Amino acid sequence: MVAGSSPPDRQGFAGEVAPFGRRDWEQVRAILAEGLATGVAAFRSTPPLWRDWDAGHLDIGRLAARASDGRMLGWAALSPVPDT
Repeated sequence: MVAGSSPPDRQGFAGEVAPFGRRDWEQVRAILAEGLATGVAAFRSTPPLWRDWDAGHLDIGRLAARASDGRMLGWAALSPVPDT
């Protein structure tokens, strides 16, 4: 958000935010691939296999925003970090 601008209008969102899992991998992977294609999203260029992605993310904190028709609009997931 730009300083001095109004917050986004969330009243128009008719979908839901809910946990996602393995059954959603195709949609998660497609969104990840779009981001990676920009060349600025991460240090990798292609999405990993499910087992690799799954191993690198916590079981909690995997959330997807879905449109009212069930289409995934975006997602977020937590990755562990060292405590050192």
